[in-house]
Amino acid sequence: MFDLRRLIVVVANRRFVFALAAIAILAAKLIHISSHISALTTREVKKWGFSFFTQDVLLLVIIRFLLDSALFPPRGPRFVRLGASTIAYSFIAFTTTLSIINICFFVVSGSEIHWRNVGVAGGAAGRALVLSGLLSSIVVMGILTLLSWAFQNILFVVVGLATDAITCFVAFVTRGRLCDVQLQSANDDYLRLPQSDMESAAKPKKRARPSWTHFVLYIVVISAILIQIIQSFIRPHDRSLTFMSWTPALLPFIDLKNSAPNLETVIPHYKTGINHEWDSLTPLRQPIPLPWLPEEPIDGFEDWYKNELHYDASADPLRISNLEEPLRPELGDLKDVPIRHIMTIVLESTRKDVFPIRESGASVERLKNSWDDKKLPDAALKRLKSLTPVAKFLTGDYDDDFERPAGEEQKKRGGMSFNDAYTTSTFTLKSLTGALCGIMPMVADFNLEYLHHVYQPCLPHIWGALNTLEHEDDGSHDFEGYKWASTFMQSVTLDWDHFGSLMEKLGFSSDGGLIDKEYLIKDTAKFGKVDLKNINYFGFEETPLEDYIRDEFEKAKKDDGRVFITHVTSTTHHPFGMPANETYVPLGKGLDDLSHYINAVGYDDRWLGRILDTIDDLGVANETLLVFMGDHGLSIPENDILPTYYNPHIINNHVPLVFSHPKLPAITIDDAVSTQQILPTILDLLIETGSVSGAAANATRDLLHNYEGQSLLRRTRNVYSGPETNDKEVSNWQFTNINPGRAMLGLRDARQKTWRMVVPVVDNQEWQFFDTARPDVEAVVAFEFSEYQKKIEESYGEDEARWVEEAAFVARWALDENSRRWRYGPYEP
Repeated sequence: MFDLRRLIVVVANRRFVFALAAIAILAAKLIHISSHISALTTREVKKWGFSFFTQDVLLLVIIRFLLDSALFPPRGPRFVRLGASTIAYSFIAFTTTLSIINICFFVVSGSEIHWRNVGVAGGAAGRALVLSGLLSSIVVMGILTLLSWAFQNILFVVVGLATDAITCFVAFVTRGRLCDVQLQSANDDYLRLPQSDMESAAKPKKRARPSWTHFVLYIVVISAILIQIIQSFIRPHDRSLTFMSWTPALLPFIDLKNSAPNLETVIPHYKTGINHEWDSLTPLRQPIPLPWLPEEPIDGFEDWYKNELHYDASADPLRISNLEEPLRPELGDLKDVPIRHIMTIVLESTRKDVFPIRESGASVERLKNSWDDKKLPDAALKRLKSLTPVAKFLTGDYDDDFERPAGEEQKKRGGMSFNDAYTTSTFTLKSLTGALCGIMPMVADFNLEYLHHVYQPCLPHIWGALNTLEHEDDGSHDFEGYKWASTFMQSVTLDWDHFGSLMEKLGFSSDGGLIDKEYLIKDTAKFGKVDLKNINYFGFEETPLEDYIRDEFEKAKKDDGRVFITHVTSTTHHPFGMPANETYVPLGKGLDDLSHYINAVGYDDRWLGRILDTIDDLGVANETLLVFMGDHGLSIPENDILPTYYNPHIINNHVPLVFSHPKLPAITIDDAVSTQQILPTILDLLIETGSVSGAAANATRDLLHNYEGQSLLRRTRNVYSGPETNDKEVSNWQFTNINPGRAMLGLRDARQKTWRMVVPVVDNQEWQFFDTARPDVEAVVAFEFSEYQKKIEESYGEDEARWVEEAAFVARWALDENSRRWRYGPYEP
């Protein structure tokens, strides 16, 4: 008969427990080192790499001591043994569990876990997000269990030599003689004890004086540990070396401790750029005069009523205006472009090179190379060729590099398509905030914006303000004085990370202005309860929203209104599931995530086609501006990392950006731009097309001149020098807040748009620099700025080294100013 106690003794013995702890700790440490190894030179790794494991070795020695049966003599008081064993096993469980979590998180996400962010797992959607990695975690645990079972003897014995050696060494130092030790053996009679007597398993073996062989082994082990300890003391006090040395059990505490601002320690070397000259500058002033505001306070304009300081663009030394520039000549006469309605469509996780998909893009290249003959199967090629026809129609870009029949029709809807647009953040909620409000998102982890001061009115706030004005009937369009209605729609939850609260903060009313999964599954939903299955851990596909989009336009037609809809797609979010009635085509061999992602891109392209058909059917296409933007990209083809979390890869910044209208000419623009420029461009379009009344045009013009971003209707200005900057030349800097928001900031300079820098906001992240025009030169990564600058000068040249110094001080000022504007951190009331 099977004996459960026998199983417990054989499997859950001290050796197995120690092997599991040892393998988990060492695997987690290797992940920690590999995640940051690019910050070190090969010479540093060779010279000091042995010392990186000092803490881990000492931790394993401590755990091995705690598992020594001699530590809990059976003849002692039972409560003492119980208390000691409880403390010992709790410590072992704690260190082992932390290491296993580190491993599982890395396997699922491709990056290290950052413990200060674990609170985001709260709530149903957050828990579903965590559970999405359950299968991978089970596989990890299975592998760790098998390895622990296979290596339990050798690991127990080897580290046991270290504990014996230390015991002997301590005995020799304190008593002047070698101790009697329990000799380590792979045939420890622990496993040969009667299995029915679990208490006897704790009995110590007869001690014996070590042989010369053991003595030599002890000398080797002690020497190795001493060398590690000595190396740890004599190596340079470099943050990169120190950071590599932390054992996984301490990383949660280090992550919390080392989250202090990092840029205060930067010292200028070339003394070019702004250095510390802007330290006392801020564009926060008394609010600019807006005499047209109503007497009663309205949302988004609180500073005008409370006499609070507000952003003043004329006092911003970093802001460059292009409103004095003429319109782009390719646009022609905009007076014939009526804009009654506006719909902003945010494309979830959509990188630029899949909108439309290109055969020469990184995604298709990766798929092709996964097959044995480096060619796509016919079914895969057919799917890719027909994947994104709507994206081609919207962008006017038919140069997808696929073979096409001669004379194939190439319809273009009309509008401006931007080839070099960067998002304001690689975290969706922050990306939305940057685009809808024309501001720099808050440099804080995840969504704290909903709790703080949104320092500029957002588009729904502006529409609300225009609704309060008296309008004259003297315009060229009869809708100029109609009132706006703002609605936010998505088919996934708004409960995750206070998403719904943020949308309310940005001006969407909770009374009918927010439609999400929770609303759609209610019995009281306007078009009936939706019973679809979830395709990801946030919700279902977008199609139930079609009725609500149609309804908004029909209400506007009936009530003489204007529609502003913001819609975020959902199918292209991990795990890239599609409805059951959709056909999935495998596109890559062994590239399941990438293949599902590309299929999901095709599904969303078809969904965009349904939106276009809807507004065509309603007869409003010719008076509706559609703005398409990606919230962020995904770097799966480049580095196999699924999320943008702590993933500063440049492809995550590069997103589609299209302003589409049938009466605009189809033009493509290669300027370096940012999604922060969407709001001022919309305001500029409304003015230039005569789509707002005289009073509204004046109000819109007042607001337009007070936003940071340039209008995309006009030629981009890349440099400026004037009295605000002490006549120093200031560049058109563009910032990208990297998910989750507080640790890293990406920035580029429109003068040198191929140069890209990642600034570590906190001191446990690395500086990074890369020139996309020189892919043959490796990215420069370093923890210390002085070392970073030196490496750049060696790898790229002095111009680039000077530029990163200028960029570092611009980022330093912008980060402090960001907290000031958001009234966050030291500036919180």
